[in-house]
Amino acid sequence: MAILPLASIETPAYVLDAVALARNLAVAARIKRETGCNIILALKGFAQWSAFPLMRGTLDGTAASGIHEALLGHEKFGGEVHVYSPAYDDAEIAVLIPISHHIVFNSPSQFARYYPRIKKAGGKVSCGIRINPELAQAKTVLYDPCAPCSRLGTRKESLFSAATEGLEGLHVHALCENMAEASVRLIQTVDREFGGFIRERGIKWVNFGGGHYITHAGYDVNALIVALKIFTEKYGVKVILEPGGALAYDAGFLVASVLDIMENGKPIALLDTSATTHMPDVLEMPYRPNILGAGAAGEKPFTYLLGGRTCLAGDVLGEYSFDAPLQVGDKLVFTDMAQYSMVKNTTFNGMPLPDIGILHPDGKYERVRRFGYEDFKTRLS
Repeated sequence: MAILPLASIETPAYVLDAVALARNLAVAARIKRETGCNIILALKGFAQWSAFPLMRGTLDGTAASGIHEALLGHEKFGGEVHVYSPAYDDAEIAVLIPISHHIVFNSPSQFARYYPRIKKAGGKVSCGIRINPELAQAKTVLYDPCAPCSRLGTRKESLFSAATEGLEGLHVHALCENMAEASVRLIQTVDREFGGFIRERGIKWVNFGGGHYITHAGYDVNALIVALKIFTEKYGVKVILEPGGALAYDAGFLVASVLDIMENGKPIALLDTSATTHMPDVLEMPYRPNILGAGAAGEKPFTYLLGGRTCLAGDVLGEYSFDAPLQVGDKLVFTDMAQYSMVKNTTFNGMPLPDIGILHPDGKYERVRRFGYEDFKTRLS
């Protein structure tokens, strides 16, 4: 990473680190090269389209979870557009057919409803069904597609009994920030539980979804490569991965400034950013984001409770310690803020959205987008 030129960054701002992004893409390139799989960008995790030119050379396209993501992938990324939604309506299907390469249905009933229309269009769309392997491995129930009574995906018995003429693929997304042992377990489970279906129904591709934390330092990429090669060779199918967060993992920052310091039982620093609006996963996961140069409460001489400036009482980021007292105007750099931050932020309380910028390899900061009142107003009527 180049040194952040904090003096030139107006806050709040999301800053993509182009060097870190390239590092993550190199992992994806290796997996593609050694397994022959396709890797597409899941836009639900990272959709900063100003960075798409940096990613096109490695990735095969995009994965969309809704119509607007599909349109963005088609217009701004190119390559293949893969779409999955828990349910479609007629208007969406009409838009998706001409721009999509894969459309994945959540249930046999949705497949039966829309496949004839897709077939009649005579285009390039390959249809799949999302399966539920009933293998719960996500650490947080909120993000577990295999939790009890999940609405995401079709269970084995429902799939095997369905009419699937025209079906070409299976999609399984059952991970969330999981390491290699969970990835391998998922692949082996699909092999064991759905292998007969793949052979009997002539399935051409299997998408193992996202949540494979391939860019994490502790992830055993070799184990994933071996498992993917075994599966591919056994069934002769095209294998697809669709990481989103993993490609943007530790590849961006949120730079914020201290606006005020107050006392209420302990020192409290109020920032020009917010957990609930600018870093929602901090409260949803929940987790404590890292700040460059800061420590845990009491680790360094000066400890502060950091809070956002919305009216939500729980808009609090946690306690952090610093080597010197914080001053109004100091800038704090939150790490790993490329994945799931920009795509999930809100304008609650009329909070301005952070700028979006890129830190180039030469250390130059480029602001690529600034948001204002019109962006807030046009979301409403």
